[in-house]
Amino acid sequence: MAPSTRTQNVIIAGLAALATAASAFSIWSVGRPHPSLMDGTKATSVAGPTDAPPATTVAQEAGATAVPEATTETEAPADTAEPERSSIDTWIEAWSGEADLLVIGDGFSNLPSQWVQLWARNLGAERPVEIRHWGETSDVEFNDPIVLSDSGEVPLTVWSASRAGSTIQAAAQRYDSFVEASVEPDAVLITMGLSSADEDIPAGLDALVSAIDEDVPVLVAIGPEGLYEEGVADASLKWAQDNNDRVSVVDLRLSAPANPTAEQWARAFQQALDQS
Repeated sequence: MAPSTRTQNVIIAGLAALATAASAFSIWSVGRPHPSLMDGTKATSVAGPTDAPPATTVAQEAGATAVPEATTETEAPADTAEPERSSIDTWIEAWSGEADLLVIGDGFSNLPSQWVQLWARNLGAERPVEIRHWGETSDVEFNDPIVLSDSGEVPLTVWSASRAGSTIQAAAQRYDSFVEASVEPDAVLITMGLSSADEDIPAGLDALVSAIDEDVPVLVAIGPEGLYEEGVADASLKWAQDNNDRVSVVDLRLSAPANPTAEQWARAFQQALDQS
């Protein structure tokens, strides 16, 4: 027996509801991730360009070693050392053994009664010392040696190439003649300024030191207060400080009395060396 009209209507309504529910489930499931991606964690959204962290941060979080930045062209190689700076100790050491010390000076050190010879005489308390002054009359050779001490075993010869009226530039022009008339020195002492007020002091010192073999230590001694024209000592000191990779310097204005005697000058110079 066929169902009644009322029963048929109920069956049709149920089928329609079931179809509607199935359609809604299909639409909802389209936006859901695959079950294999939903392991109890929150689904990860797709990151845009601004969401990505910096590469270095990622490397650090992963425990990777960051790549060092490239060395710029202005950086020095790691194994390049700065030039060794000259020092007073280096200068002293150069003539501590059997040696020849060349003094480049002016009218403050050209006579036996002046400070260079008095200082050299004091060195003779511990070693044989002789000094030879430049022969200013002939102006081509050194005079015969003056023996200041003959006791000890490590002789020192001081070649005093000091000339009355000499400027720094004049000394630079004669440097080769000084060496030819003596020997290649183990160290050089420059003590000048008396006659240099009207010259370009930095240029003169550049020329003089350039004439000296680069392996020979050089000491520039700035004379005591009250002896040079204004500006000479300061210009010499500044040049020496600017060139401290090549020369060392003592400024006797800091330790010697103004307008000293030759003995005071010699003593102040030795004290400056002792305190270096």
